[in-house]
Amino acid sequence: MTSDKSAQNRGIANFYKEEFVKHKIRLEGQKDFYSEKVFQELETALNKIITEIDNISRMDQFCELASHLLAKIDYITHLSDSPTNQNHRVH
Repeated sequence: MTSDKSAQNRGIANFYKEEFVKHKIRLEGQKDFYSEKVFQELETALNKIITEIDNISRMDQFCELASHLLAKIDYITHLSDSPTNQNHRVH
């Protein structure tokens, strides 16, 4: 049972890692819109999240925390609003 949960957490962690990487790429494309200091702070935060996601995934409230962080990053990058986002649907 523990290995099933561990594998599930790894899968969820990988999903969030991929999402944060997408936001990092999007942020790099928006670099000209930020001061160098602000860009470095955002990039540092994203790098730390991406690097530590496996450790963070061991927390009890991991999904809630990761979802919250992703929403905060999306507020900055607006990736989910992008027409180039594969998940974006026009009805």
